[in-house]
Amino acid sequence: MAESTPMRIISSGQTVTGKVRRNNEDNLWIGAVGDPGVVPGDGDVEGRSAFPGFLLAVADGMGGAKAGEVASRLAVETLARSISDRVRTDGGDVADPADVGKASVREANEHILRDGESDNTREGMGTTLTVAWILGRHAELFQVGDSRAYLFRGGKLEQLTKDQSLVGKLIEDGILSEEEAERVAGRHIILQALGSEEELDVVHRRVSLEKEDVLLLCTDGLSGLLRRETMEGALRKYPVLSDACKGLIDLAEREGGTDNITCLLARVMG
Repeated sequence: MAESTPMRIISSGQTVTGKVRRNNEDNLWIGAVGDPGVVPGDGDVEGRSAFPGFLLAVADGMGGAKAGEVASRLAVETLARSISDRVRTDGGDVADPADVGKASVREANEHILRDGESDNTREGMGTTLTVAWILGRHAELFQVGDSRAYLFRGGKLEQLTKDQSLVGKLIEDGILSEEEAERVAGRHIILQALGSEEELDVVHRRVSLEKEDVLLLCTDGLSGLLRRETMEGALRKYPVLSDACKGLIDLAEREGGTDNITCLLARVMG
């Protein structure tokens, strides 16, 4: 059921190629669900969490040529369209956002698979996808891969997602500490991605939101180079979201900028 007491949301997102890669295979999405004017890419957007909600997503593509860029774009575009289509019911309500979100992520997976099968230059392309669908007073989070979501509240940054990666699993199982994981080769090998023929395990989490909360979604070009404490400090330093995005990206580039970097921030204004 759609929730009452909608909140005003301000958001900002930026994506850059980084210092090493030639192409940017990341993509991001910001905007009201069902808004036909929204397209993937950088932006500063205001909206409200009233039904059908406000959608944030980041995707980190992979594949030969420019296939990774195609996969990540298809992921965010298909996700947004699918959620919009699925919430258009006679009563203007959505019974279960978790089911809608998971089904929309799986639809994006199927779209990427079909596109790859139709063009051999895109065969095997894939992408991560991490989503925050702000609806009422909650954020419905969905994740496939290792792009992360964080919550910045009261000056503290909390990681909301777990990396679906080989190293992430070793940390979860207590075999490696987070400090040890930073030195492990192949730490960016992910366990699942959109574009896979295997059935996806779409992880869902529901998070209550409060006034002045900031959601941070990012690809591993950011989180893989910056410690949580460093990111937390930048969010304290830059109250303006566009400045915070740029500040975080600049910090990652100073650490080498070895991957594409995407940062997406959204603040709850009450």
